[in-house]
Amino acid sequence: MRAPGTPSVDQLLVLLTVAETGSFTGAARRLQRATSAISYAIDTLEEQLGLALFDRGTTRKPKLTAMGEAIVSEAKIVAHNVEMLRARVKGLLEGLESEVSLAVDSMYPSGRLVAVLDQFHTQFPTVPLRLLVPTLGGVERAIRNGDAGIGVGGFLHMDSTGLQRIQIGGVLLIPVAAPNHPLALVGGTSSSRSRDHVQLVLSDRPAAEGRDYGVVSLATWRVGDLTLKHKLLLGGIGWGGMPEPMVRDDIESGRLVRLDLPDWRGGEYAMQVAHKTETPPGPAGRWLIERLMLSQPI
Repeated sequence: MRAPGTPSVDQLLVLLTVAETGSFTGAARRLQRATSAISYAIDTLEEQLGLALFDRGTTRKPKLTAMGEAIVSEAKIVAHNVEMLRARVKGLLEGLESEVSLAVDSMYPSGRLVAVLDQFHTQFPTVPLRLLVPTLGGVERAIRNGDAGIGVGGFLHMDSTGLQRIQIGGVLLIPVAAPNHPLALVGGTSSSRSRDHVQLVLSDRPAAEGRDYGVVSLATWRVGDLTLKHKLLLGGIGWGGMPEPMVRDDIESGRLVRLDLPDWRGGEYAMQVAHKTETPPGPAGRWLIERLMLSQPI
C-alpha cells in the first residue's frame, strides 16, 4: 500500500469549506474559485490520502464518509494551529514579546490575579505567559536572575537598585487562628499570651539571612509556602497573619477566627510591580502592568 502524502494547507482549507457549505459550488463561491478547481483539489486530496472523503453517489450533494468526518475533525485542528501561528508571527513582526514571564508574590489575591490574566489572554491570545508564585523576597530574586521579566511583590521585600518600581494596591493582613486555639478561646486580649503561642511566619529564607517583619512570638515556625501555612492554621497549629481575601470564607464559615491581638493587629501589605530598568517590557508586558495598577481588591 502506498504511503499517504501530506496534504497542503490549501487542500485542507478547501476540504473544510466544502464540509461547511455542503457543496462544491458553495465552496467555490466562498473561495472565489471555479467549481472544477474545488473538485480537482478534493480528488487530489483523496488520492494523496488513499481515502474516500465524500460519498458522491447517494445524494446530489457530497456527503462526508465516516473517514471523511474524522479527517475534517483533524483538519479543523490544523487550520486553527495555522491561524494561531500566523497571528503569532504577525505579533512578533509588530514587536510583541515571544513570551511574558511574571513572578507574583503569593500574598497577592488570587481572584484579582486571575481576573487580570483572563483579560491578558483575551487581549494577547498568541503571547505565552510563564507564571511564578514565589514568596516575599523571591519575587526580587526572580527578576534579577532573569526568571521573570515582571514582578509583583511586597514593598518591604524589594530593593529599588536597578529596578523600575510602581506602587499598586496592597492586601490586608489579619491575625487568625482555628476556633479551638487558646487565643481564639480567650479573645486574644492578652499581649503576653500571643507571645507564648507558636506564631506561623511566612519566610523564604533562614531568619539569620534577613530581617523579620511582624514577628512577636517567642516561639515561631517558619513556613516557606503560604498554602501550607493556611492548612497549618486550619489544623490549629499556631496563629499567624494571612491575607484577608484568602481566609475570608474560612472566617465566615467558622473554620478560622480573626484575632484581636494588641501587639499584632495586622495592616496593609503594600505591593508594587517592578522590572529591570535596563530591560523594560514590550507592548504585552506594559499592558499587563497597566492592568495590575488598575485592578481592584477582590
